[in-house]
Amino acid sequence: MLQGHGDDGYKYKQDIKANFSTNVWYGGYSEALKRHLIKNWNAIDSYPEASAESFIHVLAKDLDVETNMLMAVNGATEAFYLIAQCYGNTSSTIVVPTFSEYEDACRINKHKLDFINWKDLSSFSNFDTDLVWICNPNNPTGDILLQKDLDILLQNHPNSVFVIDEAYIDFTDAISSSIDLIKKHQNLIIVKSLTKNFAIPGLRLGYLIADKALVQKIEFYKAPWTVNSLAIEAGKYLIQHKADVLPPVKHCKSSAEKFTEKLAKISGIKIQPTKTSYFLIELEKGDSTELKNYLISEFGILIRDAKNFRGLNSSYIRVATLNQEKNQLLIDALQKWSKLNTL
Repeated sequence: MLQGHGDDGYKYKQDIKANFSTNVWYGGYSEALKRHLIKNWNAIDSYPEASAESFIHVLAKDLDVETNMLMAVNGATEAFYLIAQCYGNTSSTIVVPTFSEYEDACRINKHKLDFINWKDLSSFSNFDTDLVWICNPNNPTGDILLQKDLDILLQNHPNSVFVIDEAYIDFTDAISSSIDLIKKHQNLIIVKSLTKNFAIPGLRLGYLIADKALVQKIEFYKAPWTVNSLAIEAGKYLIQHKADVLPPVKHCKSSAEKFTEKLAKISGIKIQPTKTSYFLIELEKGDSTELKNYLISEFGILIRDAKNFRGLNSSYIRVATLNQEKNQLLIDALQKWSKLNTL
């Protein structure tokens, strides 16, 4: 981890009343999943399946694809490092600002790196690198790339493999997954995370889906047993019960709209447009790190200091929508901060 991440609540001794720094679905905790895992607790007595085979079979049935088009991973981050390792000593383009692990994985594996800003991304964009990394919807901006535009990019760049991170696809109604394009294009890898939408970041579970030849190529670098027994059981349960536990998109969208409307009335901050339940806030005055420290020390509120995203600076923070009560805590705290900065 070269760049670092935002949810660093473990560093603070005080209680965190509201954690806006993580994009994990705040309402995703499942008592039913907890009971299921307790019921299957004895699974830890033995080694897990080497490649999480039973989870893959459940997943393949759900997605209506062949099992050899799928690979289970220890959170989406393992997939990024495996892909970068598989294409070591080649070249990558990363659309920024975005999740730092793409760049970290590429640097470790000696990729020549190019960067393009999200604002400049379109179906007309030109790429001449071996890999292109796109988070869709994007973290931290909440921007989206339409499937029709991705389709054109894949068609126009047959020599580039596009790595599409769909970790936040369930947090928007503006687009749907581009999995259907897998059967049409052999230069597409889609990485999916189960940690954000199902609120199980501590279990580390995700998967990638691609043409079977690409999966086989990447699988060569994968160590066995990276997905533990409880994560496998959780994955099977969540896929089979996803209708009950996935984020209600309409509710998330409505909550985010109400939240941003109230925040936009606070002097000294500017809310950036988003297609998701998380968004950037630009500070017209002050410093992102100073604000983060102020909020945690005075109110027990944790935000994402966004200055370590390539392409951003200390004028930006990222916030995820929580429930109405916690949202109000941040609104009240930012109003107090705003008054202090106008004195």
